[in-house]
Formats: sequence, C-alpha cells, structure tokens
Amino acid sequence: MLYLGADIGFFFLYHLVRYRRKVVRDNLVKSFPEKTPKEIKAIEKKFYHNFCDLFAETLKLRRMTTEQVLEHLTLVNPELLNELYQKQKSVFLATQHSGNWEWFWHAQHTLSPHRHFAVYKKLESPYFDRLVFRLRTNFTDDKEVMIEDRQMKNVLDQINGSVNAVLVLGDQSPRGAATDYWTGFLHRETCWYTGLEKLAKKYDYAVVYMEMTREHRGHYLVRFHQICEEPRTMGEGEILEQYVRQVERSIKNSPDNWLWSHRRWKHTRKTEAS
Repeated sequence: MLYLGADIGFFFLYHLVRYRRKVVRDNLVKSFPEKTPKEIKAIEKKFYHNFCDLFAETLKLRRMTTEQVLEHLTLVNPELLNELYQKQKSVFLATQHSGNWEWFWHAQHTLSPHRHFAVYKKLESPYFDRLVFRLRTNFTDDKEVMIEDRQMKNVLDQINGSVNAVLVLGDQSPRGAATDYWTGFLHRETCWYTGLEKLAKKYDYAVVYMEMTREHRGHYLVRFHQICEEPRTMGEGEILEQYVRQVERSIKNSPDNWLWSHRRWKHTRKTEAS
C-alpha cells in the first residue's frame, strides 16, 4: 500500500507539480554531458520514483523494528567496523544522499559494538524537523544519538572517552567560500565541507565510506570502503579527495540513486573568491 502511494506520489510530483524538475534536469545534463536526452530523461524519471519510495519507506519507520529494517539490507562487509572496534578505533562513517540512509541509520547500531551516533542538519520547518527527529530516534530512548551539525565539535569533545561510530552525510553544499575544499566533481568544480577531514585528524577517527545502492524496490546493498585508519598520516585534502572520488564513482554506477533535487552547485569558486 505504501508503494502504491509512492506511485501516485510520483505522478503528482513529476507530472503535475513538476517539483524541482528544472533543477534535476540541469544537474543531470551538466553531470553527464556524454548521455543523450533520452538517457537523461530515463534517469530523471527513475530518480523521482526512487525519491517517492524513499519518502514512503521513511514513513514506514514509525512501525518498523530494527530487525525488520535489516531484512531489507544486504550487508557485504560489516566485519570492517568490528575490526576497527577491536583496535579501539572510533570511526566516521562518511556517506551520501543515496539509497535509504534513514533505514541504514536504524540498523547501524547492530553492526559493531561502537557507540553509534548520526549527524543531522535541522530542517527549516519546525514541524517536519520534529517529525523526522522522532522517526530517526524511535528505535532508542537515547535522543542524544543525534548530533546537530552545529554542535558536532562540542559533542565530540564530550564523547571522546568512548569508541564511537558517527554517521556523516558529507555531500551537502557548504557556504561556497574559497576556504572550503574545492575539487572537480561530475565535470564541475565543487566545494565540500572540510569538517570531515579536520575532525578526523583532531580526534584520530578512522574514515570509512559507506556505499548504499538500491538492488530493487525496498532492498539495498551496503558496502564499506576504508579511506584511512590513521588520519593524521594523510596529507592535506587527501581524505576529502578520496571521499569525493568514492561518491562520484557510486553516482556514475547508479545515477538515479542520488538526490538530484538538491541544489548542489549553487556556488562557484570564481564568484565567491571575487
């Protein structure tokens, strides 16, 4: 019934409301200049179907147990996290807006003995912010597992005595200042938050890329790729560059899986520098 609602939502969102159609089309055309208009439109439609499925699946979290969520995830190599824990190594799980990151968060605490957290950004609407927060924490009585991005450094200071695994969605658009990390990404110069690398080095957290792809409707494949175990041995920008290349590879392999409605390229380095 939820997926029937998602199909109806797709027709409403894509054909009637035309929600951010121009943003999505522009992002796709500039990211895949080698693809034909027919191929771009096919990716666009699949993205909107996935987007509506994501909304329905997130609502379903109100009545899903962690065990039920795990039935929808195929975990390829979770032993990587356990190996880091055996070394008493805290870790940033750096991921992106692909697959169903909300479902992964509900299962994350089962993957290793780490103390698990997730970083989030408050939504502009107070009502939806409270709703999403409740959905994200309905599997635990500990509401402090959610870390607001502006409080991240303060919280990391407080939990520095434990072995932690912190989920970070690092593909959002930062301020666009020249001090951000800039690199080529999907045929455009793109800015990235530097906090992932700076905090990994400050607190000596390993960095692991969590890749989540849609196998078929309602089922996701989760694979972990270690970027570094000893961040302080990495050169400046090296952690971020490896993360960006992992994100780019995932998008190219499964282009309809990413959140194309996000205005990711609203800043340019030339404009901000001037």
